[in-house]
Parts: sequence; C-alpha cells; structure tokens
Amino acid sequence: MGKTRKDDNMPYLLIAGIVAMVGIVALVLHGGVSLQGAATTSDLCTDNDVGDDIYKPGVVTIGNQVYEDYCVDDKDLIQQYCHTGRDVSSRRIFTCPNGCLNGACLRS
Repeated sequence: MGKTRKDDNMPYLLIAGIVAMVGIVALVLHGGVSLQGAATTSDLCTDNDVGDDIYKPGVVTIGNQVYEDYCVDDKDLIQQYCHTGRDVSSRRIFTCPNGCLNGACLRS
C-alpha cells in the first residue's frame, strides 16, 4: 500500500467547502435560515393587558414590533393578544356598550 499525501485530499476539501458556502448563501437569501443565532427573550410575545380588560388600551410587543388594541366604527374593540410565546393573534372582538375610543371601551 502506498502512502497518501496531504495534497491528495486538497481538491476534495476545496469542493466540499465551496458546496457548503453555496448552500449557506442560498438558505440565507431565500429566508430558510437566520445566521443571527437563537431567539432571545426580546423575541417573546408580551401583552400588557393579559386579563382582556376592555376598558384599558392594550399593547402586545414582539421584539421591535408593537400591536395596539383599536376601535372599529366607534363601537367595536379589536384586542391584540399573545397566541403563543412567539405569536400574536390579532382578533378578539368586543362590542362596547357605551362606545369605543383610543383602543378601549368607554365606561359610560
């Protein structure tokens, strides 16, 4: 048996490296992977109105994105809420008996 020199494996390592780089670039460009690392606690969904107080305007936050409760036709309240730890559901609809203003039902 003959000895294998280090230089004999060089073309295979070069090709494997190029294929790996092309794969990583393709995944990043097509949104298949993020190179930013694992999710942080700032990516978690937080809701300042967990009890669904219809008389208090609520705000849901995920990272830099903010979702506020809002009124439709001055009577219906649309509340945002955390569906899971990393997901916002944006539709809990309440009809306010005394009207709706600035993301909350009016008390009277």
